[in-house]
Amino acid sequence: MTAMFVVEGKRDEEFEVTLADVEKQCCKWTETLERPPSDLKAEWDLDRAHFYLAHDGEHPALHPGNDYALIEVAVADVHEKLTYQSSRDKDSWDEQYRGRSLGTAFRWLNGLPVTPPLIARVGDEIAIVGGNHRYHLAHYYQTKRMPFLVLKENLASVLDLLPNAVRIEPAA
Repeated sequence: MTAMFVVEGKRDEEFEVTLADVEKQCCKWTETLERPPSDLKAEWDLDRAHFYLAHDGEHPALHPGNDYALIEVAVADVHEKLTYQSSRDKDSWDEQYRGRSLGTAFRWLNGLPVTPPLIARVGDEIAIVGGNHRYHLAHYYQTKRMPFLVLKENLASVLDLLPNAVRIEPAA
């Protein structure tokens, strides 16, 4: 499907080939990894054209970058308000989550950014709509502040729940 989207001009060929190459490198790295990296710094991709990746890379045409606002907020402010479904009782390297943590960890280890998690307000709590593993990996590595995507239509309600959040402008 990705090849068809590239042929139809719906996706950038160079970007998609780079993603595939990084995935291949990650698979090789994973085969020799004995223990998780001791220290990682979260790197975030703030390019609007890549915001569709918050939905695990599915259907970029359904998730145009202009539909999202970008905020930055203390991870602790978000963490204390997570819904049960968005929270975790085990760390990112537990067998249950390890597989999804590996790709993000590999990217960060190599200074490659990932799209920020997408959040929404549910009652008086915050739900991670996309990027749950990214969020929890950043939390595991004690990231203090980070960006989050919010659908523009939900921005006011999220900011009401996270009053210390600051709106930031994404690239392009």
